[in-house]
Amino acid sequence: MPSLGLFTMLAAIASCSGNKSNNTVKAADSVAATQINVAMAYEVDSAESVMTWKGFKPGGERFGKLPISSGKVSITDGLLLGGHVEIKMDGIVVDDLEGEMANKLKEHLQNEDFFDVERYPVARFELTDIPEAGLPLGTLAELKGNLTLKDVTKNVTIPIDLVNFNASDSSWSIRSKVFRINRADWNVKYASKSFFSNLGDKFIDDEMELSFWLKTR
Repeated sequence: MPSLGLFTMLAAIASCSGNKSNNTVKAADSVAATQINVAMAYEVDSAESVMTWKGFKPGGERFGKLPISSGKVSITDGLLLGGHVEIKMDGIVVDDLEGEMANKLKEHLQNEDFFDVERYPVARFELTDIPEAGLPLGTLAELKGNLTLKDVTKNVTIPIDLVNFNASDSSWSIRSKVFRINRADWNVKYASKSFFSNLGDKFIDDEMELSFWLKTR
């Protein structure tokens, strides 16, 4: 069961995201990922790590969570040396609806209109652009990495809000700021003005908000 700390984190993110984020992340061509030293890698604690999502349309919004299912983060002497995480797209959760309405939206997000989870059940974020000496976690302001969603990989820069070392269990926690990506960059086409010109007010914003909380073990 997720800990009180995770629920507190989700509440903190929610309190900061009542309005649209100004942190728009530009998608660039993918670059070579930073290789990690497995001997110095922390496992990602999937029970204590999560991604949040929010989508917008005229007159409303929808939001929920995505499980972070696995990953490794290489850290030594407070320096980040590399890492990757996998996001379980077929585990998407809708938080602002209940019952049949929530299930219908979940099924729609999972089908080929959106994320086509039968073909692409996992998304992946893999760190790039890390110098050989590592990135000091104490002053970490952003993370660059390749985000693979469906069959498209783009390099993005994610703003970081909090990094904390937990002395009680020798784990690390990393929290992003709320940021926005353009789903059209990953060929998520449903009701997108980037692909269809005759939608009127029946469109869904191309930009969607994401944030994550990552904890190692």
